[in-house]
Amino acid sequence: MRNVFAALFFFVAQLSIAQPAQTLYFDPASAIGAPVSRLFESVTYIPLETTRQSLFGQISHLVVTAQYFIVFDYDTQALYFFDKNGKFVKKYKDDKYTIAALYWMQKENALYILQAKSYRLTDQERDELLHTPFTKSTSKYGRAVLYNLNNIEKEQISEMPDFGIFMANPTLLAPGQWAYSSVISYSDAKDTVDFELKISNGQKITKAYFPYTKRRSTFLSDPANIEFFAASQSNTLLFTRPYYNSVYQLTPDSVTVLYNFVLPFENTVPKTFFTKEFSSRNELRDYKQNNPAYAWRINGLIPFHNLLFFSLDYQKRDRRFIFDKSTNRFYNVNKISADSTNAYLPVMGWGIQYYDTTALYSSISSDAMFRSRDAEKHRNPVYSELLTNYFDKSKSTSNPVIIILKPVIKNK
Repeated sequence: MRNVFAALFFFVAQLSIAQPAQTLYFDPASAIGAPVSRLFESVTYIPLETTRQSLFGQISHLVVTAQYFIVFDYDTQALYFFDKNGKFVKKYKDDKYTIAALYWMQKENALYILQAKSYRLTDQERDELLHTPFTKSTSKYGRAVLYNLNNIEKEQISEMPDFGIFMANPTLLAPGQWAYSSVISYSDAKDTVDFELKISNGQKITKAYFPYTKRRSTFLSDPANIEFFAASQSNTLLFTRPYYNSVYQLTPDSVTVLYNFVLPFENTVPKTFFTKEFSSRNELRDYKQNNPAYAWRINGLIPFHNLLFFSLDYQKRDRRFIFDKSTNRFYNVNKISADSTNAYLPVMGWGIQYYDTTALYSSISSDAMFRSRDAEKHRNPVYSELLTNYFDKSKSTSNPVIIILKPVIKNK
């Protein structure tokens, strides 16, 4: 089996070389700001209706379908369905499970939900699940289900059969193909080689990429993983790897490096890190805390036409950025300022929480909306009829507000 995986990796590496990556020289301190109207042609605010049944705290996860805004609130462990005008439709909660992951499977028009039982894993159980996710005992810890969205009132929920991989929290790559990742090392590991990225049909591993030594001290006792992000093309994912400043593209047949970020010296993880001997998880964490300027990875990828949204994993306030491919400019999200086109209201709230081919979606608390309104009264902002009614009839404790951003699309 080890030789098979090695052969697969060699094949993928050859494909990656066939398409050279673009090198991006990026200094976070030099990223510029801009008024919101320079980057976004429209910013629309949709208040979510507040009733006794629909009241919740914060949008922990947002899914936007053709019909609904689907909100998951971690504190209440419930799903809230709102129509595209913000009107409350339905609440769903299963007291037997907590929700660990969810996303919209557009072809099936179903909500994929990873449900976990209220069960505290031991370290041994956690490690076994990470490395052998196909074990039959996974049902002990939870299940993967599909919530049919064609008629949400019926609550047609079906468990996915023969899908033992669900505890690895996989991401759908293509019909019948799921990508997942878990990177962890053991000083006493029996097998010496594992792979950062694996593709499965739900029952077994079909491809694997990026071999690493399971006794390697860089990952010793500190689980890490590849993060996957939706791409604009079908059957395609973008991903980033822990400790590397590259952006990759994954298809059912290939891995390609799209971008290599070159950061300033003070933000770059040194080569000595990869050979340094860490004796424990705490020592590795202390190393990270003692080097707060190092960017440990790139994440938060959102490709949208000429714009690439991304963030840096380091201990600094300014972490979110935008690369405009049409101008080769980098923008600091914290320096994007409101203007008259969005009535001087907050621009991105809690960051981009969902995106599709037409828009980006964020959210903001009603408390922040009302504070912003009060702070900008001297500018005499002009509100839409919807926002005027919202400010007249709601209060700071009302449900959050969805922010819909449509970027200015440019051709390079």
